[in-house]
Amino acid sequence: MPATQTDALLNRVRSDLRRSDASPQQLRCALAEVVPAAEELLAQVADLQGQLAQARTCPVTGLPTRSAWTARAQDVLAAGPAAVLLCDLDGFKPVNDRFGHAAGDAVLAAVGVRLAEWAAVEGAAAGRLGGDEFAVALHDAPGLAARVARLHTLLTAPVAYRDLNLSVGASIGTARTANLAAPDLSAALKRADAEMYRAKGRGRRGRRLARITSLRTPSGREFRHAAICNIGALYLAATTVGPSLRNGLSGAAEALSQIRI
Repeated sequence: MPATQTDALLNRVRSDLRRSDASPQQLRCALAEVVPAAEELLAQVADLQGQLAQARTCPVTGLPTRSAWTARAQDVLAAGPAAVLLCDLDGFKPVNDRFGHAAGDAVLAAVGVRLAEWAAVEGAAAGRLGGDEFAVALHDAPGLAARVARLHTLLTAPVAYRDLNLSVGASIGTARTANLAAPDLSAALKRADAEMYRAKGRGRRGRRLARITSLRTPSGREFRHAAICNIGALYLAATTVGPSLRNGLSGAAEALSQIRI
């Protein structure tokens, strides 16, 4: 029924119910007209609530979207000392690029299930902010580091997809409202974001150092030989530049030849 017709019906029934001379039969007839309209309105409300719930839930992970999570996180922070976690999946894009979006969605779905289960145990509010970034708000309590470590283990476990085991890493940044000058959600997210990228930086530096230390360190004789050869090549290339550059390179080569390492 169109909204204008519904309004007209309700106004007429309201008027009938207010009449002091209305008979029971008239009142029953008026109510009988209202019931179908009320049922239709209730069905429309339920449909709208379902649409709203879908809009506030990520269809891939089943987690609340950013706006829905924000509302829940604010409630958590309002209840007392809390912690906010930001998690970014490391190596997700290569999985998506190499195996396709279906594989990427499988990883996101698995992460969503694991994060939701962990949050249910911890009494936390978890959500997907977008892409491969997730957020959690939970009450601060002793053993927070161990709880976050357990979450990291869950998120980085391999994901079965067809005949493959897909693996991603996870960088998690933690912000405790007790350590913030302004213990609001905005400040907590900013601190957690900084900690998350600090965790990413440690991981990248660690991998670079592992590659560097695996290289063989050259001996002093090898170092001198390589340096002199390179300077000699520069000297030949500089013959058209001028005597000052040639003299400088020649002097550098002579000095290196005298080094005893």
